Amino acid sequence: MEVVLRATIVYFFALALFRIAGRKSIQRWGMPEVVLLFLVTVALREAIVVEDGSITTAMIALATIAALDRLLTTVKYRWRGAADVIEGRVVQLVRDGVIDRRAMARVRVAEHELLSRVRARGHERLDEIKDAFFEPTGDVTIVFRS
Repeated sequence: MEVVLRATIVYFFALALFRIAGRKSIQRWGMPEVVLLFLVTVALREAIVVEDGSITTAMIALATIAALDRLLTTVKYRWRGAADVIEGRVVQLVRDGVIDRRAMARVRVAEHELLSRVRARGHERLDEIKDAFFEPTGDVTIVFRS
């Protein structure tokens, strides 16, 4: 039972930690994020299973984490407010061609990153954007002028 409790506490701690740290899509992960994820994984493993390296303990911990993930997915599906708290809300970065620098700073998207997303979609300049949104997944949705 201790493993279930430890896994639950660590799961919610890690969820809060990454929610506070900010969202990025996997496409935007650089080396610092990968290193952080690796180090967090190592540290959290110790917190969950302590010194018990048995396969039973590992399976209980993994089953607990999988069950918690399933539970949160259900909660997010049923209650929009919970999804906003757990994943975050959509943030509009560009409105009618005007860049909202405060919004970009809040989600830590630099202008050169936005321009990179524009080029990836076959355009060349920021002034071609009508609207842009930072999604809860960390992706940026861009609507171009017609």
